[in-house]
Amino acid sequence: MSSNRVPAYRRAQIEIKQFIDNKGLKDGDRLPPEGWLAEELGISRPSLREAVKALESLGVIQSRHGEGIFVKAFSFDSILENLPYSLVAGDAQVKDLLHVRTFLELGAIPTVIEQIAPESVVKMRALAETMLVKARAHQTFEEEDRAFHVEMYRSLNNSFLLSLIDLFWSIFNNMHNAATQPATDPWAMEATALDHLQIVDMLEKKDGAGLLSAHRKHFDSILKRYPKS
Repeated sequence: MSSNRVPAYRRAQIEIKQFIDNKGLKDGDRLPPEGWLAEELGISRPSLREAVKALESLGVIQSRHGEGIFVKAFSFDSILENLPYSLVAGDAQVKDLLHVRTFLELGAIPTVIEQIAPESVVKMRALAETMLVKARAHQTFEEEDRAFHVEMYRSLNNSFLLSLIDLFWSIFNNMHNAATQPATDPWAMEATALDHLQIVDMLEKKDGAGLLSAHRKHFDSILKRYPKS
């Protein structure tokens, strides 16, 4: 038997995805019944069921009890949910991801400074001020931090980029908390909040160079919390 032979369940996954593409099925469209689909694709029902479970874990399709199998809208949720634990095990991995996140966000700043709406800047200032209040009360502010970055890049009208930035924020936050205890140092939390307020200041002034500098300073301050390798 060839070692390169594709397992039946993997072939079934490929066949199901090709069927979705060939039929032009979109989010919310229902796939045919299991028996028909297995016969049409030339695969066994056990292989089909195994493939469906695998594709569900990847966020490609969704099984609804008593209703059938449906195409699912693309999202990065499945990537986050299936992130290997080994990837979140230490400072080195957190630092690597922070560098990737930094490059992604800094690269979009010139366009942000041109396109961001005044109301978005107002929302960002309110979020940053809430972060500062919470920091001084020794409270964490993860949700405000996440909303701040989402609001900043919403102006680009690029849902894929926005999802990617949000994914990197989520993964970094999970990795950071797995590698260390969640930040509770009042000084560090207040410094983070003040970094966000400085970013808002630069946006209000439409100062592109200042915004780049403030954003880079924010990430550098996070990076300094991890030991040098």
